[in-house]
Order: sequence, then structure tokens, then C-alpha cells
Amino acid sequence: MQRRSFTVYRAQWWSWVKQLYPGYFACVMATGIVSVALFLGQVFLLSAVLGWLGGGLFLFLLVVYGLRLIRYPRAVFQDATDPGKLFGYFTAVAAPGVLATRAALSHWVALPVILTGWAAGIWFFLTYWAFAVLLFRNDRPLEQSVNGGWLITIVGTESLAINWIVLSAFWPDQAPLLQLTAYAFWTLGVLLYLIFITFIVYRFCFAKIQPADLTPPYWINMGAMAITTVAGVRLLQAPHPVPLLVSVQPYITGFTLMMWAWGTWWLPLLVLIGIWKYGVRRQPVRYEPALWSMVFPLGMYATALHLLGQLPGLAFLRALATPCTWIALSAWLLVMGGWVFSVGRAVRRRQAGQEQPAQPAAVS
Repeated sequence: MQRRSFTVYRAQWWSWVKQLYPGYFACVMATGIVSVALFLGQVFLLSAVLGWLGGGLFLFLLVVYGLRLIRYPRAVFQDATDPGKLFGYFTAVAAPGVLATRAALSHWVALPVILTGWAAGIWFFLTYWAFAVLLFRNDRPLEQSVNGGWLITIVGTESLAINWIVLSAFWPDQAPLLQLTAYAFWTLGVLLYLIFITFIVYRFCFAKIQPADLTPPYWINMGAMAITTVAGVRLLQAPHPVPLLVSVQPYITGFTLMMWAWGTWWLPLLVLIGIWKYGVRRQPVRYEPALWSMVFPLGMYATALHLLGQLPGLAFLRALATPCTWIALSAWLLVMGGWVFSVGRAVRRRQAGQEQPAQPAAVS
């Protein structure tokens, strides 16, 4: 009986691995950024707990994705050439980027360097792979291809912009190169956002939208602007800024505030979309991995408020940062609770199926 139970659970495990959501690293992103927001809000113990948990989830998912690549390469390739799923893999860029930032806040040195190097390598590969897929393999129309998950590209790009600034504090001798690289990634993220958000708004306004189309990753519409704001503030706060950054500071300040305003504008609209989907159209509310893409933007928005409040004349934003941080933490708890509950329910169903006695064969 125990052997049969083990066999069943193993089969269930490998089934989950085969069908693994490409953007599952979003749970690491969400956990890490809520930890950062709590740290900036001086809730250090809880921040440390989430920081370590985010690191554990990252290592666990690294193993799982590695197993999937080895055991089910065809499934991985299928996701990696599907425009609707491909961009979820950019969570593997943003996740170590967020963890690197959190580690730097705790005065780690080697870990942020390792995580940034990992994220940069994945970013370079995925960026050109994604555009090659769109150029040479995609034959789907816009409304069947684009979704909010495309904007995770921007999140990964801007997370690296932040990381380069972090590394410039560790290596002052390399500050000119690292700060220039950070500025380049920041502006590249802005340009990519302008391209992708145009496609998304076009789809919203000129294509028929069903409730199932409005998936949680559309919250990245706001989250991408929040992390762009954070990257902009980090550029303004760069230690020992090189003359290049000094000369463009007015531009960075103005554009950063514009990005924050645009991200803030999205918040009520995203709430209205949720009300329409779950309240008016009665879509069932259940756990799905994509829900982590709602938690991350909330945590990043709270972080943006914390950092904007450090700029001259914007100290009043700190009063908004604290409640937004607790809202992000509440969302994290709800989604994590849903994940644990869904796993427990799947185990109970499997156990109930095993406990049912075998039915006698029908007698003809």
C-alpha cells in the first residue's frame, strides 16, 4: 500500500513539474520585494524572514526548473516558443535581481554580485531569444499573443538597472562603467515599456475582451512603472555619481516622477478590472501561480513610495508608503495561503481516491 502511495505521489509530482507555470519565479519576486518594502519601513524581523524564505523558494524553483528542462525538454521548448507564455521566463531574471537588492540591504557583498551576474546572463539570452521568436516563429495575431506577462521583460531590465547601481557602491573604481550601464538599462526598460504598453492598450480598447483574458499579470502594467520609478530614484541616489549622471539628473527626476504618476493611474483601473471580472462576471476566485504577479506590483509600489519619500520635497509620500506596505504583505499572505491550501487539497483528494475500495467487476 505504501509503495502504491509513493508511486501515485511521484506521478503527481512529475505531472506538476511537466506542466510547471513558466513564470513561477514571480513568487520569489513577490516575496523578495515585500521583504524590501518591510525593510525600508523598518520592520526588520519580518523582512528578514521573508528574505530568507524568498531565497529558499528561489533555490527550490531552480531545482524544479532544472528537472523540467532535463526530463521534459519538449515542454520547455514549447513554452519558450509560445508568445503567450515565453515572457514568463523573465521572472528568472527579476527574481535574482530582487534578491540581490535585498541581500545588499543586509550588507552582503558576494551574494549580490553572484545573483546579478546570473540575472544578467539570463537577461541577455532571453531578450534576444524572445525577439527572435516574435520575428521568425510567431504567426498569431496581436490579440492572441500579447498579454501583461510581456511587461515582465521591463521588470527584469529595470531590476538589473538597480543592481548595477548597487554594485557601483561595492566597486567605486568601476563606478563610471556601472553607472553608465545602469542608466542604459533604465532607459532601455522605459523604451521597451512604451512599445509593449502600446500593444496592450490597443488590445484592451480595440479587441473583444473576455474575463479569462484579464489574467493577474496585467497588474505588471503598474508594477513595471513602479520598478522603473525605483530604478530612477536609485540612479538619483547613486554614491559618488559620475559627471554623466549629474548632467542628466533633471531628466531622470522628471521622467521618474512621470513613470510613478502613470503607474499610480493604473491602480484604480486594475481594481475596476478585478471588480468586473470577479464581481460582475462571476469568475471563480481560486489560487493560480499567476496571482504572484499581483503581489509583486503592490510590493514594488510600496517600495517606490518609500524611496520617493527620500527625495527633496516628497517626504509626505512616506505616509502612504506604510499602509501600502501592509497591503502588499496582506496580499502576499492571501496568495501564499491559497498556494498552501491548494497543495493540501490536492493531497487530500489523492488520499481519498486511494482509500476508496475497489469496485467489484460487473457480472454479465
